[in-house]
Formats: sequence, C-alpha cells, structure tokens
Amino acid sequence: MDVLIAGLAAGAFMAQVFIMIGCLTAFFALKNPPPSLAGMMERFSPAVLVAGIVVAAYPTWGVIGVVLAFLFVALENGFPGSGLGSPNLAYSAGVALASVALALPIAVLAQRLWVGVASLAAASVGIYGWLLPLLAS
Repeated sequence: MDVLIAGLAAGAFMAQVFIMIGCLTAFFALKNPPPSLAGMMERFSPAVLVAGIVVAAYPTWGVIGVVLAFLFVALENGFPGSGLGSPNLAYSAGVALASVALALPIAVLAQRLWVGVASLAAASVGIYGWLLPLLAS
C-alpha cells in the first residue's frame, strides 16, 4: 500500500510541475511557434491548450507514478543496491536514461522549446528517479 501511495504522490507532484512548465512552454510556443508545431498551434486556442494540459496531467502522471513505483519494487527485489542517493541505483539510472531518451527527440523537433523540455526531463528524473524510491522505502 505504501508503494501505491508513493507512486500517486510522485505522480501528483510531477503533474503540478508539468502544468507549470507546460503552460509556460505553451505560452512561448504560441508567441513564436516552431515550424514543426505551427500547424497544431493554429488549430487550438490557448485556452483549449492550457485546459487540455491541466485535465490530462493528473491522471497521466498518476498512472505513470504508480507503474514506476511497482517497477521500483520489482527492481529492488531483483537488483538490490543503493547508490547516488537512491535506494536502488539500477532503477534511478533506468529512469534517468529513459527520461533523456524520451526528451531528446522532442527537444530536437522543437528546438526553441528545449529549455522547457529539458526542465521537464530533469524534474522527472528528480521526482521519479530519486523522490519516489525514497517515499516507497
């Protein structure tokens, strides 16, 4: 039960960070849209874009948090060993690599928005890679 609560708490925290950074990034994207996103930005008004970010953030990041919490438990049993401030080094390294691998293509496609994408990747590494294992332990 502690693992489930840790996953939901980490997911809610990540959703709050995502809403903050996502709305700021959307503001800058709407102000001067990158060519790869210009077509999508024309179809949606800023209010619809922000409302979509807020509505989708909590359930999405909550589910991701729960899945990663159970993945942490599985890796803790399979590959025990702490390191770099985390109760399980294999889990934290995997989350860090996955975050960078998922953020890199988005940062390349939307080059002007790389600061927001990098901030979200760093937040996900911190929240899911280190905070979640500390809460679940």
